[in-house]
Amino acid sequence: MTMLDRQTGLFIAALLASGGAPSGFSDHGWHGAEQALATSLQEKGQARYELDQVISSLISVDAAYAAGNTARAQAEFEKARSSWDEVSLAISTREARGPQLLFDSLQTKLKSGAPAVEVNSTVYVTLEELSEDIAAELR
Repeated sequence: MTMLDRQTGLFIAALLASGGAPSGFSDHGWHGAEQALATSLQEKGQARYELDQVISSLISVDAAYAAGNTARAQAEFEKARSSWDEVSLAISTREARGPQLLFDSLQTKLKSGAPAVEVNSTVYVTLEELSEDIAAELR
């Protein structure tokens, strides 16, 4: 028996003797894991729905802004931001950082009256980020 095998065996024996066995091995522990998995799947499903709403709203932002309807563009942006806030809760902070910066940039462009081509470019990059990276994380 190697030294590592002995150490592992002694650790497991000491853990069992002290009553410190992981609770995940009991029936109750597995039930808790099933509940967590079901909740996680439900949250991801809701986040995917919200992501679809974000994408739809961003497309509307672009169309309204290009048509000169800045009020509608701002209203659609607010819908997109609200849905994004829900999506961002279901993904890692690291993954949420990029789209968040793009949303901030888009908001600045909308409020400052930037040319439509700049708004379109920001919307396009945001849609690309959401469709690729964020959608992949929600699968």
